Amino acid sequence: EPAEGRHSVEEALRFYADQCAHPPVPQRASVPGPLPQEDLEAHGLEFAGLHVIFRHGARTMMHDPFACFSPDFASRLLSRCDVRAGDVYAWPGEGSEAVDAPPLLKKYRGIYEPTAAGANAVAQSGLGCGPDQLLDEAILQFDALGQAIRENYFSRLSKEPTLNSTSLYSTDTTRTLASTYALQRALFGAGNAHREHKAELGSVETRPESVDAWARRSPCPGAEATLQAAHEAQPPTDVGEIELHRRWLATFGKPFSSKCHDPIMVAHCSGKLPPDQGINASSLLGEAIAADYWRKRSMYLRSKEAWTLLVAPAWLELQDFARRQAAGSEPRTLAFWATHDTVITPMLVALGAWDGTWPHYTEAIVLELYRSREKPGTAYVRLLRRGRSLEVPSCQPVGPLGLCDLERLLPPAVSKQRDPQLRLQLCSPPPAAASTSATATAAEAAAIAELRPPGSPPCVAPSAAAVAAAAAVALAAAFSAGVAVGRRRRPVRSVLSLSGLPAPLLQ
Repeated sequence: EPAEGRHSVEEALRFYADQCAHPPVPQRASVPGPLPQEDLEAHGLEFAGLHVIFRHGARTMMHDPFACFSPDFASRLLSRCDVRAGDVYAWPGEGSEAVDAPPLLKKYRGIYEPTAAGANAVAQSGLGCGPDQLLDEAILQFDALGQAIRENYFSRLSKEPTLNSTSLYSTDTTRTLASTYALQRALFGAGNAHREHKAELGSVETRPESVDAWARRSPCPGAEATLQAAHEAQPPTDVGEIELHRRWLATFGKPFSSKCHDPIMVAHCSGKLPPDQGINASSLLGEAIAADYWRKRSMYLRSKEAWTLLVAPAWLELQDFARRQAAGSEPRTLAFWATHDTVITPMLVALGAWDGTWPHYTEAIVLELYRSREKPGTAYVRLLRRGRSLEVPSCQPVGPLGLCDLERLLPPAVSKQRDPQLRLQLCSPPPAAASTSATATAAEAAAIAELRPPGSPPCVAPSAAAVAAAAAVALAAAFSAGVAVGRRRRPVRSVLSLSGLPAPLLQ
């Protein structure tokens, strides 16, 4: 870790390299295919399943650029949004005939039963850009990722996957749901599906975002209290940061904030930054991106325990799915989990496997599952990022071919949370949590201040007892329905067209 104070802009930009992930090279490089068949046979193994945790594709700005820049400059950063229902079915240049890629139905998992009552379909075509919407390039990104997965993995599975034999999970946001649709279209639509499966109507499962570990929102008031205390603390500002704020205000006429990195990166990836305002080590925008990176890096690494509590249920859910695949009780050999960069990062931090590189658009964390033919019940995994195996400390000692025993993949800090009562204890805020910011030393306050997630709303109830009581109910429901048991699938009839993409109906 760099020393406290002004961090290197060059190093931060290196960790932010390839953020845009212009297709197809980054997508193809992230899914290299399973280990050679001859190597597996020599060690009595077989390729039994594939999981892909992926970030959404290129998107619009989530934060208002006019809050960070002068009106003239901000207006130059805005992108066109041309992704429409017709474009998804037949991307421009592919021909005028629409391909058969039905929309996905959205199903809530394990929190409450979906109602049978439908709603009127709403078409929103023709609207302009808004927050949480995919940009045109996202379709091409997922075309590249889907094609690479088909080419490198489908033929190696015991049975070629179909839409309805594939598990699709997404956080409950437009950008991840639309990304899931775009990926399954690349995998099973646009001429890739067998003729007999072209009429399939698939589903994507989700949860309310407020209790979804895949959105780093699993109920854990203790972790939230830690992060909230940091949110309320005032971090010390070094000379370099004071100078950055001063020059930003003088240049753009608006105060600099941690949210300004979002319009900068979106405009950069969309090719909308003016030629004289690029992102480099000597530019004001480069310094702003670097300041945001070091703040976020410190936030995740200094608060590893808190973030591990928030994302642990996601890892446990994936491990349970892989266990069923290894045991042969799960017919779906292919699973996708659509999430965000701010979830992928703490998930890697929880495993001790984050190297500081920030996840790019469509970043894919690949977990390959291998089953032992000689030792029933024994399974191994290979965890890949950008085509390279990740070294997970808890996997030591490794198994055959350098693989990780599935039961050793998760470190004790994660695996012990299978016990709901222990997790409730870990997630209960300490009695003195409310006075933390008042009693902390200056050094403690400075460290806690780095935890502040940009724009995160207050989540702490006034009473620790009330929080713990509410958490007991929420945790029991989340763990019993979302982690301990399999997925429940119920038929849903209605379909909604959302943000220009054929997307699922919100029930």
